[in-house]
Amino acid sequence: MPAMNKTSSCTVGFCDQFVHIQSYGVEAEKIVNFLCCDLQQDSKAPSIAKYDVMSVGSKPIFSLWYEGNKIYDGESKYDLAYALINEIIHHCIVNNNKGHVIHAAAITSGKGGILLPGESGSGKSTFTTWLVSKGYGYLTDELVVITEKTHRIVPFTRPLSIKKGSVSVVSSFVNPDPQHMITGRNGSMLAHRCVNSNFEVDTPPLTLILFPKYQPNSPLELKRISPAIACAKLMECYVNARNIPGHGIGTLADLIRNTQVYQLTYGTFDGIQKLLGDTFEEFSCLP
Repeated sequence: MPAMNKTSSCTVGFCDQFVHIQSYGVEAEKIVNFLCCDLQQDSKAPSIAKYDVMSVGSKPIFSLWYEGNKIYDGESKYDLAYALINEIIHHCIVNNNKGHVIHAAAITSGKGGILLPGESGSGKSTFTTWLVSKGYGYLTDELVVITEKTHRIVPFTRPLSIKKGSVSVVSSFVNPDPQHMITGRNGSMLAHRCVNSNFEVDTPPLTLILFPKYQPNSPLELKRISPAIACAKLMECYVNARNIPGHGIGTLADLIRNTQVYQLTYGTFDGIQKLLGDTFEEFSCLP
């Protein structure tokens, strides 16, 4: 790793699992702050991994180093940011056994927490951005921990990550300041406060699970899912099952028995807010 003067450092994490990040250069520091401003921060916490983020030159060349080994080198802020946030996620969940880690977005309405599970490409980040733009509280577009006994949502709160194919869709209802975005060939990251400035840190109780499914030209459809199918679908998004006794199947089944589970299929956003507001208390409290 090249010798440079350190600009700043921070120890950030999720569910008490922490990584230490050292920034070298103002642009590197800005990226780290953009990504990590809503994560746990504890300068005295022991870290399970150490990263160095560097920016060099007036037209910066960025690099990302893990324990002295280079894992990214190039001109793209987006590619660097994407690599770093996924490294943080990996180290914070790989050995996590404090709850059930689910690949899902999540929002809150003041009536409880709404889980939006889905694999990459399901449209959950775009759908979450649209909901947040309507006034619902942002929690995450990527990852949650569901606590074991209280079934509360603990979110991994990061910038909204919009894939390339959805950027134009998001631009139709959000017009953010470019200073609060990181954009690359493969997509954009957007500061969630640009979509809804009323953000509060929250770990709400889980009250509704809604599987969003975007299908072009599809009619709007909302249907309840049986507990057996819901459990199978949620297992597909279950990240740390190997760390949980019995792979967490019994706990997930119990969770689903006590929670409404639906699938929403849509081709446009037209009519979604009324449908959800007419069906669920969680969506009825906002216009």
